[in-house]
Amino acid sequence: MKRETTETAPRLVGDPYPGYVYDEAPRNVYWETTIACDLACRHCRADAIQTRDPLELSGEDARALMRDVKRMGSMLILTGGDPMKRPDLFDLIAYGRSIGLPMSITPSTTPTLTREVVARFKELGMAALGVSLDGPTAEIHDAFRGVPGTFDRSMAALGWARELHIPVQVNTTVTGDTMRHLPAMFDLLVSQATPPVRRWSLFLLVPVGRGTDLGLPSAGLIEELFGWVYGVAADAPFHVGTVEAPHYRRYWIQRKLAEGMPPAAVAAAGKRMGFGVRDGNGVIFVSHRGEVFPAGFLPYPSLGNVRETPLSELYAKAPALVALRDMDRLRGACGHCTFRWACGGSRARAYAMTGDVMETDPFCLVPAG
Repeated sequence: MKRETTETAPRLVGDPYPGYVYDEAPRNVYWETTIACDLACRHCRADAIQTRDPLELSGEDARALMRDVKRMGSMLILTGGDPMKRPDLFDLIAYGRSIGLPMSITPSTTPTLTREVVARFKELGMAALGVSLDGPTAEIHDAFRGVPGTFDRSMAALGWARELHIPVQVNTTVTGDTMRHLPAMFDLLVSQATPPVRRWSLFLLVPVGRGTDLGLPSAGLIEELFGWVYGVAADAPFHVGTVEAPHYRRYWIQRKLAEGMPPAAVAAAGKRMGFGVRDGNGVIFVSHRGEVFPAGFLPYPSLGNVRETPLSELYAKAPALVALRDMDRLRGACGHCTFRWACGGSRARAYAMTGDVMETDPFCLVPAG
């Protein structure tokens, strides 16, 4: 199929709603700096523990990874576990910033996250701070996170970010239980929005790690959620987006077409809407041991290890990733969906719930043929 070059990536043409194919470098690299964390979150992908793994990447390994990410022109997001459990964290951030690497961080809201720490992030030039909120009250959020006081610490972090003028992405996990609290969460974040909240990311549960024990919302409820997101996003003072829910793009396209937007204009919105970005295409995950996976929620067989092969080489050439970027290889309803290149479904959820990474995303209600 013919391809044309854009300023960011090759773009597939020939389908009515094309998606960008990031086959040379990802937009975002997520690095699990450590598996250690003092929380006991019910949804934890990593099954985090309180102590560090002696096999996690060394400082030297980490700096090599940072140089490689810089060469690719990608953003590096520091995740965990809790990045604050690494004693060399600030040294690594300082190194990354010294080479001009754009970085953001998602620390756990434990007593290690203080105003002084947030001020240090600001001083070092971190692009954004990730803060988790899974409920609009302490009772709801703390029960989800497994440790009392985490709601208050999250709210304190928002206050410090506002004081220090550092942008915040608020991350909320969507399960069958938390979905009903989203309107109240939205109201809470609106009151916090000017500044620091710049983005509210709704992570649709992928049942891996501890998340296998949580209630999954039905595909019908997810479709109702998309309708709610579509409505509030229009006037929200921050960006409202979904994670591991690329079929929201399918919903968005269908709504725009129903409202009379010309198909060409819908397709032209692809870059702004992130058409094509999905597990292994535009994003990549590096574990605390250096193993590379298409996404943190996709415990696919490891693609390799950055200790042995640069991430840039693995991302561009690993056969499993090359296959994962070809939406014509999808099976089931996703395989013949008109929106497969713009959407592609959550490959992580397909793998977790069907055992086949190329099968249909079970959270999509009506894949369109």
